[in-house]
Amino acid sequence: MTKLAKWHVEEILENFVLGGFPVKDDDRFLACSSILTSMIDTVEVDEPNKAFIFHTMSGSEYLCPFEDIRWTDRFAEFSKDNLERLNISRAFVDEAIKLAHEKESSFVAWLEKEIFNGDLFIEIGAGGILNVYFKYEDKVHRLSSQRHMGMFKDSYLYQLSGIVDFRHYEFIGGSVNTYHMSDSIKRLVVNNIGSRPVTIDNVVYKHGVTVTRITEENHPEGLISPDAFNGKSLLRDFMEGVDLLD
Repeated sequence: MTKLAKWHVEEILENFVLGGFPVKDDDRFLACSSILTSMIDTVEVDEPNKAFIFHTMSGSEYLCPFEDIRWTDRFAEFSKDNLERLNISRAFVDEAIKLAHEKESSFVAWLEKEIFNGDLFIEIGAGGILNVYFKYEDKVHRLSSQRHMGMFKDSYLYQLSGIVDFRHYEFIGGSVNTYHMSDSIKRLVVNNIGSRPVTIDNVVYKHGVTVTRITEENHPEGLISPDAFNGKSLLRDFMEGVDLLD
């Protein structure tokens, strides 16, 4: 049975499917890869263990703890409506969303004690990034990702306006390259929750927490990202040498 984090239930062509991120590497999935299952067949509620068990038409089973439901408003509402249509009481989903908020608040409070201002905390596996947080002025902020569709390759942006900007390309075979980090990022604190190593900009991160200090030598400059906060793009470098007329 595959355990999922940040899971949700969505409707595709009048069928319900499960989306989420496997928390372990196995024969089918890399940890933290984003998946969509085949059609959901049945759902069980394991009330004592506070979890849902999803059975799909392909014969797969997925363990989805209450506290790991994707709790942001849009995904939470999708899951609530769709699970109700799968004959699951809204009370169970409300409890799941409540537990997920409590888990998030508890984790952020723990991070605020453990990491330093300027630390970018990345929860990661060989399949991708699960969560990103940044500590600024003694407070930890969760950063949501925005996918940018490129002509040749896609990229992912994590931003907090005027405070932090972190961008990377897609994962390929447990490896990823970044192309911009704002100067506000002083250290990468990488928690690899999977069993396989992950490579970020040629630095290998094994299972567990590894800290990398950002220096001039390993600081990506954002080659063409004129919209980037604190970006060092080709356009900006060019414009700095130009006198602009009113």
